[in-house]
Amino acid sequence: MILEDTITAIATPVGESGIGIVRMSGERAFPIARKLFRAPKGRKINWASSFKTHYGRIFDPRTKKIVDEVLLTLMRAPKSYTREDIVEINCHGGPLPLRETLQLTLRLGARLAQPGEFTKRAFLNGRIDLAQAESVLDIVQAKTEKSLEMALGQLGGKLSKKIDLLKRKMVNFLSYLEAEIDFPDENIQPLSRKNKESRLKEFLTKLDSLLEVGMTGKIYREGLKAVIVGKPNVGKSSLLNTLLQRERAIVSWSPGTTRDTIEEMINIKGFPLWIIDTAGLREVEDMVEKEALRRTHSRLQEANIILLMVDGSLPLNGEDASIFKKIEAKKTLVVINKIDLPQRVDKEKISSFFPEQKIIEISATKEINLEKLKEEIADFALKEATFSSSNSFILNIRQQEALEKAKQNVKRALEGTKQELSEELLAFEVREGINRLGEITGEIVTEDILERIFSQFCIGK
Repeated sequence: MILEDTITAIATPVGESGIGIVRMSGERAFPIARKLFRAPKGRKINWASSFKTHYGRIFDPRTKKIVDEVLLTLMRAPKSYTREDIVEINCHGGPLPLRETLQLTLRLGARLAQPGEFTKRAFLNGRIDLAQAESVLDIVQAKTEKSLEMALGQLGGKLSKKIDLLKRKMVNFLSYLEAEIDFPDENIQPLSRKNKESRLKEFLTKLDSLLEVGMTGKIYREGLKAVIVGKPNVGKSSLLNTLLQRERAIVSWSPGTTRDTIEEMINIKGFPLWIIDTAGLREVEDMVEKEALRRTHSRLQEANIILLMVDGSLPLNGEDASIFKKIEAKKTLVVINKIDLPQRVDKEKISSFFPEQKIIEISATKEINLEKLKEEIADFALKEATFSSSNSFILNIRQQEALEKAKQNVKRALEGTKQELSEELLAFEVREGINRLGEITGEIVTEDILERIFSQFCIGK
């Protein structure tokens, strides 16, 4: 990327709002702003100042037409988001004033920013590392307070510090190996085999810990999938609507009303929980219902937890037993619905299929024991993510792959030590492991990796 370019973009969502922002970054940001902006008469602007906001108007230099009444914020390099000169023009939030202001900045020499290019420049100019840059996307996409807390911690360098600490230890170890290789005639005390194995095992333990905490941390960002299953008319759609506190699914006494899976996200104790309502599991002949059942079975394969719903007002039948057999090996929470009606269900028979699972009795329509159900779902989530969010972080796929590769390098080095292989081979594996860690923070990175990362961002961020 040519960093000499000045980039511009609308940094707020499209639509009507109170305020919309056009952002510029680069060496021409201030000169362009001077041509577009006019302060009220009698008021002078110190264009050498930084972190100052000025009231005035944007106008077209060619026609002298006023485009909008705005607030102009000036941020001088290097104390800015990108470490370049930044100008932010706070317009009224309608599409027209924003679009016309953007067009004027383009006409005067800026170019339209690519997705994520402002954050990309912050990385390339050394204000943040690559792991911190990626956390910006997590902040934008955070669905709960806890996932936002974790993303902010990562932006503050939580993951980067852990990676740097491990990398320094590995570099120190590598320096001993390379000293033995490069200066065999010097009186350098070589590391013993036991010492080498001990250090490599320590590296493996730390890598395993990073992978475990980082991957379970994904629950806070991506959430868990809870699939509601059961035979028709047990109240699956009613439960979905009650949890969402709105009418999302059609509720009917007619079997087969739900023809497709319905997926919605709710916040349960800080975890994003994707509740998926499915078609009732039963034998069908209709082609549309067959497709609905196929999708239900597909969702069952993806589920982190299954909410098995049973109608408590009816005795169990062959349909119930067939469903129990299909899911008894999966992580299941049994939910008996309609407890506001006289109960005829055989709980002991349900327990014989799911002896280790709790049975939660609710009424979806009367909202009885809904909080208890949420508590049980949250407890399950906490078992999947057994850590404090204040000490955790989130790994994306790229970071996970880099850690996995570093782990394989260290494992090969450990095996090589046990087999008393040459120092050159051990040093090679350790060096490769260090490079993999460097990929996470961006010390070692290629343009195609940067393109892949920042293409996920919105334009203007």
